[in-house]
Amino acid sequence: MSFSPIRAWPALAALALGAAWPLAFAPFHQAWLAFVLLGLLFLLVQRSSAPRRAAGLGFLFGFAAFSSGVYWLAITLHNFAAMDWPLAGAMVALLAAYCALYPALAMGVARRFSPAARWWLLPLFWVFAEYLRARVATGFPWLAVGYTQAGNFLSGYAPWLGQYGVGLATAGVASIGAWVISQRRNAAVWSMGASAILLIFAAALFAATVRFTHPSGKPLQVRLLQGNIPITEKWNASRINDILERYVRLIVASPPGTQLVVLPETAFPIFQTEIPLLIQQLQAWSAKYHSVLMIGIPEDAHGRYYNATMEIDGTAPIRWYRKEHLVPFGEYIPFPKILGPIVHHFLPGLGSFTPGDGASVLPVDGQKAGMTICYEESFSRDVRKGVVQGATFLVNSSDYAWYGHSTASAQTLQMAVMQSLQEQKPDIRATNTGITSVILPTGQVLAQLPQFSYAALNARIQPMAGETPYARYGNWPYLGLSLLLLFWALRPRREAQS
Repeated sequence: MSFSPIRAWPALAALALGAAWPLAFAPFHQAWLAFVLLGLLFLLVQRSSAPRRAAGLGFLFGFAAFSSGVYWLAITLHNFAAMDWPLAGAMVALLAAYCALYPALAMGVARRFSPAARWWLLPLFWVFAEYLRARVATGFPWLAVGYTQAGNFLSGYAPWLGQYGVGLATAGVASIGAWVISQRRNAAVWSMGASAILLIFAAALFAATVRFTHPSGKPLQVRLLQGNIPITEKWNASRINDILERYVRLIVASPPGTQLVVLPETAFPIFQTEIPLLIQQLQAWSAKYHSVLMIGIPEDAHGRYYNATMEIDGTAPIRWYRKEHLVPFGEYIPFPKILGPIVHHFLPGLGSFTPGDGASVLPVDGQKAGMTICYEESFSRDVRKGVVQGATFLVNSSDYAWYGHSTASAQTLQMAVMQSLQEQKPDIRATNTGITSVILPTGQVLAQLPQFSYAALNARIQPMAGETPYARYGNWPYLGLSLLLLFWALRPRREAQS
């Protein structure tokens, strides 16, 4: 097969655009790149010669984006699954190739329509492909375009339409910009395009001024603990007592008036059945100081194991939140009879957790905390469960020590900001190595601890009652708007055929 530079340059351009895609996200926060990179990809797709080539461009963009954006998975596979770097890199490449199928499908299908309809369909199909990617199998919502706007102008749509609505507005601006550039000598097109973009931004600014939630009760004094325990020590049986003492010191040092103390995911790396005396002592401390404890700890319940948060509220019966959305190949193994032996070869005993059941909220001093553990906070539908059940604030406990000094923690914090914006609720996050933080209902990060530090974060949060349109209806408003835009995009084509 001969090499053709004329055919090669769009492919190389798609790879370069995709490789730069993570720069639009945290910790780089170059949100403007989302418009530029997506707009340039849409231009390439619009000018491609066939749907197959358009799908190829989408695949190359997606492969480069996910390879560079979630590279941190290789750190875990190398450090804790004993894979050498080439094999760990190959596993990340395999995931990237899977994720790239979605933009490939979106671009390939959009290319089948007329050029005029295509400008409408490119952003619609792009975001809908992200929607599917977050749902097929267990879902993988990373690097969705809407998250780039967390805390930026277009985030005003978040409580109305959720992050996919924000993504649709972002991709829409990118498509309009690309359309304008493609008609560079047409002054009328430039005027229409500029007006449309200004209207999208103006509507977002207005949408951000509407408050659907209101203060509920008095502010809560909270304390978030960050133990900074290396993973190499955390699951070492000889270090268990030191780890427990480390967290107990942070608990008993809580300032007077602290109403809630939150520990990270599996902060106590031991089953509750193995430390009954310590639990009794913590119950006594909780009763004495009128402070609720939320402790990340694996639960052993009748032979089933859960990644859980244990709530201690004085001498009241212990309550539990059990993680429902488990991490594949980490907390459970898909197709265990086939894949179990392979996974256990690298990580013996992994994948033994059971999906949780029960409520997604825990009571705290007359309020309700919407609970998530680690990975769950990346899924809007998981966060929304607690809000539907009456949560007035959000609580997340996580452990990102698995991913070392990478961009993973910053990316998840950006996702958490979007969750607060969607629900208009404060969000408090206790993590093992960072980023432990307090997020306001407006999406502003009120306070955070430095990563890889042993510390506690004390703050006051105001619980908020009420529901945003997103909390009430979920993604239905986004899907309905997408359907309306789809009908509008295809209307000229139908009329031309009639």
